[in-house]
Amino acid sequence: MDPSDFQHFGRLNDPDSCAAIKGVCGDEMEFYLVFRNDRIHDIRFYTDGCEYTGICGETAAKLAAGRHIDDAMGVSAAMIRKEIPGLPEDHIHCSILAAMTLMKALADYLYRKSIT
Repeated sequence: MDPSDFQHFGRLNDPDSCAAIKGVCGDEMEFYLVFRNDRIHDIRFYTDGCEYTGICGETAAKLAAGRHIDDAMGVSAAMIRKEIPGLPEDHIHCSILAAMTLMKALADYLYRKSIT
């Protein structure tokens, strides 16, 4: 996996929300989100995982970028898989990891918003 292949790869120093999950395969995924008026203004993901984990992270980021939080919560593993023709059966868990990590970052934003 070459991170330069991904538009949304990297970390953000001061995001509005973030999340990290370690998948069943041992790959780790992180998401960082910046919002403007409840719309995703900037989104980054980071992974130390395999090529397919990176592809799924980038796909999740593309699907969520620019969306209102209510719409971004609709990004699912099934949507990610649909965008990646030929994702091997033994790597479907990568799409689940990407979707779960994105959802956790969205939940973090909602939580932080509720306590301020």
